[in-house]
Amino acid sequence: MTVTTPDLRGYVVIDEHGAEAPSGYLADAVRRLLAAGWRKALEVEGLSVYLGPDSPLKATQVHRRHILIGDWQADGTFLSTLVALHRSAGALARAVVSHGWGRYVFIWRDDDGDLRLLRDPSGALDCICWRSGSAALASSQPPEALNGILPDDLAIDWTVLGEIVGAVNLASDRLALTGLSAVMPGSLARVGTAVTQEAVWTPTLYAADARDWDDRPEALVEVVDRAVSVLVADHDRIVTEISGGLDSAIVAASLIGNGGGAKSRYINYYDDQPEGDERPFARAAAARLGVDLEEIHKPIAPVSRRQFDPLGQGVRPALHGIDMVYDADMAGRARERRATGLLTGQGGDAVFFQSPDPLVVADRVRREGLKGLDPIYVASVARWTRHSVWTIARHSLFPKPRPPSTTRRHQWLAGAETLPPAKARQVLQLANCQTYWSDCLRARSATLLHPLLTQPVMEHCLSIPTDRLTLGARDRGLARSAFKERLPPVIAERRDKGDLSRFYAMVVRQSVDVVKTLLVGGRLAANGLIDTRGFDQDLADSRLIWDPATNRFLILCALEVWALTWEVRIERVRRAKVAVEPAENP
Repeated sequence: MTVTTPDLRGYVVIDEHGAEAPSGYLADAVRRLLAAGWRKALEVEGLSVYLGPDSPLKATQVHRRHILIGDWQADGTFLSTLVALHRSAGALARAVVSHGWGRYVFIWRDDDGDLRLLRDPSGALDCICWRSGSAALASSQPPEALNGILPDDLAIDWTVLGEIVGAVNLASDRLALTGLSAVMPGSLARVGTAVTQEAVWTPTLYAADARDWDDRPEALVEVVDRAVSVLVADHDRIVTEISGGLDSAIVAASLIGNGGGAKSRYINYYDDQPEGDERPFARAAAARLGVDLEEIHKPIAPVSRRQFDPLGQGVRPALHGIDMVYDADMAGRARERRATGLLTGQGGDAVFFQSPDPLVVADRVRREGLKGLDPIYVASVARWTRHSVWTIARHSLFPKPRPPSTTRRHQWLAGAETLPPAKARQVLQLANCQTYWSDCLRARSATLLHPLLTQPVMEHCLSIPTDRLTLGARDRGLARSAFKERLPPVIAERRDKGDLSRFYAMVVRQSVDVVKTLLVGGRLAANGLIDTRGFDQDLADSRLIWDPATNRFLILCALEVWALTWEVRIERVRRAKVAVEPAENP
């Protein structure tokens, strides 16, 4: 299969305001960008937007110096109206976020001449920014053509990379590269002499401010249906994965209920391990929905060194592509069928609250007082979470204070300690879900469509107390109740979940030589980020059989390849800067 680079579907913003003339570096970079197939989509007073050769994005001028990249949805509200009504950047950003949603970056130049960047709260579209001389730049994935105008101090930040090794969800937080700044989802950045940003929307901020909620099943159906309908509206051909789980079945049912079923092909992947073969559930869902299901066998096969290469090409490690056989196969099928979107149920575990967490009782007691300790309810939670009634009651009445964190936390968790404890756990899960928007071969072939991670669905579920999301002390209880008429009972009442742990263990077992070659004596080890002295024992068959976290070796290999790839690219950046005379003008 053909492997593309991660930048071809992205965007580049160049703000030359204030420069007397383009520098030789900047002019050369623009020429290279155009030569590589990029096109200038829009220019407004020296603020230019370029779109990649395969980019599905739109660039729209919505006011004198305001540009929308992507899509913003609102009922009866126009971005131009919001710009006219709000003078300050912060007030405008809050208005944009509160009045609409979508997959976008909203950009403008403020009265001080600084570039402003507002990234949508879902995180569906990445935004990396930096300065080059007097120019301010932003991109979803800085392409090679811009090497000559990447920061002079560009380097791997081994401290941040080490933090990602310890907590994979931090890959969606700060970049492990100095000189480049990542705008967080829901944040407003200012690219002045330095890059600063403020959080306009985070799950923590939204949950903390939520005062009213609507836990009617029909309300949840309405918000999910709306998200699915909007996301697929601009796509004529999509691929929908029906995994056999609850969340993907809900999304597929919403697609068909919205009249979009005919535009999709439906796929199920299965492997040779019993817990990785969910075909009976997927078949039941397809039969209930009246669609044909294509079943694709995912073999357990060793991973080659070459297969890891795409995981290191993006500005962030492509951890969403760690299941490399599946990733490559789905990407190939999307291209073969000319599909422009891949529809999934990812994020459902977080928004609908899947975790069997006894702290839901603590949340209820915090809201209702002692009457929240209803004996029948506490007993049902005890059965669900496999804790004793006394343990749950004790933790609900006397919750243990959270010990101070010794490592950096994801920025979305700032202030989460003020939330009810199970709601704070939901915020953590949503932070983990940011990985689903990240680079992978699938994302390079078609747009990832995750309706359950859109802003309206997140907000609706964040406002509902966790004990109401787990209606009847059941994981995703409210979602099960809301969508039960659309789903076969075998899925609506299913108690277990598919598990890929053994699949990953077998893949690692067959790829031990590649894993050791990459990691033993590699860059992570040389910089003290991992200790490989116990690898022989960790990679022994007896350990791989029972260790549920064996995919960490694949993750470490992906991070190793990312570091190797960026060391090479940083050298190319240095050479690109030497190759252009600074005084040269077009």
